[in-house]
Amino acid sequence: MNTLKFNVITDLAEAKTMWELFSPQNTIDDEWRFRYAFYKYLHFPLHFIVGYDGEKPVGLLPLQLNTNQGMSTVRFQMNEPFLEFFGGIDTDDNKVFILPEYQKCIPDFLQQVTTAAVLAPLADQYSVADNQATYYTDKFVVDLKGLTNLDMFLDKNFQGKSRRRLRGKINHFYKNYKIEIKKGTESDLELLFALNIKRFGTNSAFHMEHRKQLFRDLVKLYTADIFTIVIDDKPKAVSLSLVHKGTYSGLNSGYDYAMNDLGKFVFITKIQRAIEMGCAVFDAGKNDNGWKEHFHLQKITQYKLTMHLTETETQLVTSDDALLDTEQFPVIP
Repeated sequence: MNTLKFNVITDLAEAKTMWELFSPQNTIDDEWRFRYAFYKYLHFPLHFIVGYDGEKPVGLLPLQLNTNQGMSTVRFQMNEPFLEFFGGIDTDDNKVFILPEYQKCIPDFLQQVTTAAVLAPLADQYSVADNQATYYTDKFVVDLKGLTNLDMFLDKNFQGKSRRRLRGKINHFYKNYKIEIKKGTESDLELLFALNIKRFGTNSAFHMEHRKQLFRDLVKLYTADIFTIVIDDKPKAVSLSLVHKGTYSGLNSGYDYAMNDLGKFVFITKIQRAIEMGCAVFDAGKNDNGWKEHFHLQKITQYKLTMHLTETETQLVTSDDALLDTEQFPVIP
């Protein structure tokens, strides 16, 4: 193996070609169209680092230069442009795409980053020189393989009093209210946005108009499961999930936070629908948000590698406890 040479690609068409060459295409996060949906309205300069062994491309570190717009800047409180993964912090399990026989060269790719960078969420605890990735957050999933109904999920994930208590809360809704779960359409997303804005106020990401539009785009790009929960003839909750290669990904939910236990009811409805659709995995997104471990969801660690930041910026990045997905599956008391 020769010493690798590196080139930075900034052209969109060339970047897509390299992405398609190296991406394993295993999950929705591996897909160009998914990443591009988060990129297209912000048009950050691309910074795709390609490594070559001679003339042979052997790996890709797909980055973009965040010019202090969008979710990443808000969460990390950055005040100067910085490199991040293509698609930003909405993505999961980021990594250097590299041929198996060149795995030991991953630090060489990272050494090509010479300006401020926040690389997260990472699937692996990368290190370069004396700089090692640190814990960032967790993402949570549910293994649905072999489950054919909701009772099987409850029996698998809860015991004794906890299971009886949760079943009681679910039954409470059906006994005390008129419940309709309606298949939604893209127009129902407007209520999802409004419910989140009502709950989170000025902190809601849906004050960003491009954020609304990318959700509208995603429901056209993928099989989307949108449903509205109507309680006593009034719409009280909207949920949006994407179904891709057997994974049911909960993208966002909005509900009337004043109604006790409605968040639990929304989550259980998602699980039930995922099972009915034959999905093998339920992806509940990043951050515990005060309830995911309680529901015994499997925890998968995500890492963060910061590079070339000022001391002040480093403190801001590492002190932010609510890094992302604050609206995804909101906290359930």
